[in-house]
Amino acid sequence: MSSAADQTLKRRIVFTALADYLSGEPLMQALNLWEANYAAKPVYALNEFVGKLGQYPAIAGKRKEVIRTLLSLSQNPVGLLPEPNPLHTAYKVPEPPAQAAYPERLDKVFEHFLTALEVVMPSVEFGKLRLDFLLRLDDMSLNPVLKACLRRWFESDGSDKAFSVVCSASEIRRVVNQLYVALCEQCGPVKADDTLEGTVMWLERKHPACVRDIRRFL
Repeated sequence: MSSAADQTLKRRIVFTALADYLSGEPLMQALNLWEANYAAKPVYALNEFVGKLGQYPAIAGKRKEVIRTLLSLSQNPVGLLPEPNPLHTAYKVPEPPAQAAYPERLDKVFEHFLTALEVVMPSVEFGKLRLDFLLRLDDMSLNPVLKACLRRWFESDGSDKAFSVVCSASEIRRVVNQLYVALCEQCGPVKADDTLEGTVMWLERKHPACVRDIRRFL
């Protein structure tokens, strides 16, 4: 299949999947967002793409369902809608909502997330994730202090692992993204998504005040 034909198929898949939730201008905006930022990215980038669509009430709270529809159509592209109207390029990509100030230091919020991830994952699977992430760490664009802190945390087997370092929201987002990429490659996007959802559910019980902030990175 030619590159142009492949992109046309991908566009029809995204258009068909989103048409179950959006219509009119919101649908065209969402499709334009995909084309501008995600069309050339691997399949696991669909998680980030769908996360950006949470501003639409019809999609908010249905992230897993939307991702599963996209993955299902990607694997078996039948019943696709025709090519969307080319006029969709006239729509602007919607601006993401402004982020509120964090009520807790970012390193503490992230420490809760890492702890939850280790708790909800089977020990063998988490061990593989640790090794995979450590292999990626050297190539990540992070400040050296944060990188050293991450290395200590993922190399430690102790139950009391404090994570204390000054870090930015953009750095934490890069770390979470790499963890998600590693999860996807280890067990597939659907199970990776279920793992993150289980992590959030654990946090809702143990550290509910940080859940809203954690969701900003997922």
